[in-house]
Amino acid sequence: MTWKLKLAAAACLLYLVPACDTIENTTGDNGSQSGETVDDNPGTDPDGPGQPEEAEKTLIYYDNLDREKANVAYYLDQGSGFVNATGPGAAGTAYSGPGISVRSSYSSRGYDGASGVNALNFGFDNRKVLISGITLAPGQNVLEFSFGATPPSGKFSGGESLKLYVDFDNGSDMAHELEYTVVQGTSTWGLATAVFEITGGTPSNLSFTLLARDKSTKVDDFRLMATTARAEQNIAYKEKADYKWAEMPEARVQNPAYKYVTHYTTTVVSKKTVRNYSACYDTERHNPVWVAYPCHACYTEGWGRTSPDPWRPDPMFDENEQSIIYPSDYENWPWDDNGGKPSDTHYYWSNLSWDSNGFTKGHLLRSDDRRGAGKEINIQTFYPTNIAPEEFLYPDIHAQLESLLSENWVCSDTVYVVSGCWYDSSAEVKVRDASNWSDPTEGLSKECVVPNYQFKLYLRTRSGSTGKAIQECRADELMAIGFWLPQNLDGAPTVEGGDIAGFARSVDQIEELTEEEFEFFPEAPAEVKASYNLSDWGL
Repeated sequence: MTWKLKLAAAACLLYLVPACDTIENTTGDNGSQSGETVDDNPGTDPDGPGQPEEAEKTLIYYDNLDREKANVAYYLDQGSGFVNATGPGAAGTAYSGPGISVRSSYSSRGYDGASGVNALNFGFDNRKVLISGITLAPGQNVLEFSFGATPPSGKFSGGESLKLYVDFDNGSDMAHELEYTVVQGTSTWGLATAVFEITGGTPSNLSFTLLARDKSTKVDDFRLMATTARAEQNIAYKEKADYKWAEMPEARVQNPAYKYVTHYTTTVVSKKTVRNYSACYDTERHNPVWVAYPCHACYTEGWGRTSPDPWRPDPMFDENEQSIIYPSDYENWPWDDNGGKPSDTHYYWSNLSWDSNGFTKGHLLRSDDRRGAGKEINIQTFYPTNIAPEEFLYPDIHAQLESLLSENWVCSDTVYVVSGCWYDSSAEVKVRDASNWSDPTEGLSKECVVPNYQFKLYLRTRSGSTGKAIQECRADELMAIGFWLPQNLDGAPTVEGGDIAGFARSVDQIEELTEEEFEFFPEAPAEVKASYNLSDWGL
């Protein structure tokens, strides 16, 4: 399949197709174009003197999303009957994005090539749809990506309302923002087009991400073509560098009680093998020291939290090393024969020196940051290595931080997070595991130490869209912040309405508070860790 479009030879500027031009369109059964030529000067000899040069376009991938009409709207993880991808690069493509639905209630119209029928709808503000796994052939480096879009009101004009990113599927998790032009149609819909060149080699796969500022934005007709046209923007490609993981703390003091583990998993839609999280676990206190993890759109491709809660042991630890906060019949999950509940009720901590109703089992890596009900990526967050006894003095501050990460701080570049615990040996609080809140299990329960404080550390690029690894960024391209969160271990009433600024610290200050046991974000420049600016984080 080849497309041809006239270019002005002198200025190398792309002409817009006049409305009176004739477009020859041979359409297959699935609605994709099998051959199309566009001529900006019909009726003349294209090879005559003074005529513009032709830009050839070869289809790589096209999807009008219309294989099956969505008579009832559904989310991306609820079905794929809409997928109608064609072209030599389409075989491995997949769509993902929480809150993105397929619907036919407001079909594309009014622009060249509008297919109608289904479109993707953004159900919430600031949501993303990821199109992953488009394959490229060697030498396909100058590319044109187009799509139709309409805003919730008015005509589509692009800009900040809908951003476009491209990413190389080489495990980098680094996205590059693309500029695009919009040709407005006769309705609210418009056709957006980005022409770009990949320099430094040809990646085997591409992904595109659309980030909509406003809910009820709709998109349709995704098309990628190789072209001989001149690209106005260049994206540098290089094979994934063998950098250290930016979130990983570095031990300054070796502690024989500490055991380290990294859990790997597969993303729900794009099927990438990725690290889920790494943990340092205290096998004497039987609770975590820290959990370190990246946050990126690929970790939230799925939908929902696993139910019922799939509490189970970390398979990399012995039972005597970890807190027994999972039922003995965990292998029978989801316990369908027992009404969705385990028969063993002794999978909590009971109190020894603390008067209250008990501690919450708190995720250090929030389950909702690894979406995918029933999937390994979500189930791994229920291991004891990711769970700490939790009773915050200021619970609303902790909740705010979790929401800020997922709703405001996650960006096209990866965000790196460390969630940790700090134990004050002079004010220890102990509990027993394998308990039903009050009664331990004879011969099985053991003492576990409750952290006196928890802390959170965050590192990301300022712009959120550099497409670079932390190690490739200048100090002025990065920002970091920490938060020091006291637990309520004296049983006093919890305090609501705390000022989040009062809990903020620099990375260096968190290192001091944890007695310099670890260096956090060792790959980041020292000046980034020495200070913080609340306004950088929208606080």
